[in-house]
Amino acid sequence: MNTDSLGPDGDFGEDLEPAIQEAVAQAFRDTVREENAGRMHASEAERGNKRQRVVLAKRRSSRPVVRTITELEDQTDVGKELASHLVWLQLMLSLRKMLLTVVVLVSIPLVFLWVPSLGSTTILGLRVPWLLLGLAVYPFFIAVAWSYNRSADRNEQDFADWVGN
Repeated sequence: MNTDSLGPDGDFGEDLEPAIQEAVAQAFRDTVREENAGRMHASEAERGNKRQRVVLAKRRSSRPVVRTITELEDQTDVGKELASHLVWLQLMLSLRKMLLTVVVLVSIPLVFLWVPSLGSTTILGLRVPWLLLGLAVYPFFIAVAWSYNRSADRNEQDFADWVGN
């Protein structure tokens, strides 16, 4: 048994070099045949024997594949970095809105602590601390939530526009 003719799996394989050379030669012949056929069609069109299709504008695909979009979809290192940047922007936005809410809510009792006479003042039969902490904070919460949603949407739209371009 001749071990020189064994393939990578230990089985008897044939010498593939002549087959590869034949495949390359066949591909070359096919390429030459196609080029000659193309020249023949061009010469027929020049003579006017054949109809020729006139295209006024190239067709455009619905949207070209943008490298950044592909990187985001494939979750490459660049895509992960872009996505993490968007998440970081949204986190910073939420922390700023949370800090604003905490500062406002904590400052209301502190104002009443520093100015005790304000805590005993009544408006429409209700004391001011009850009005502020019981009623006025809800429109404030709504305003902060609306502002957060608007800013978060703007961040996402800016990110989508940047990725799309």
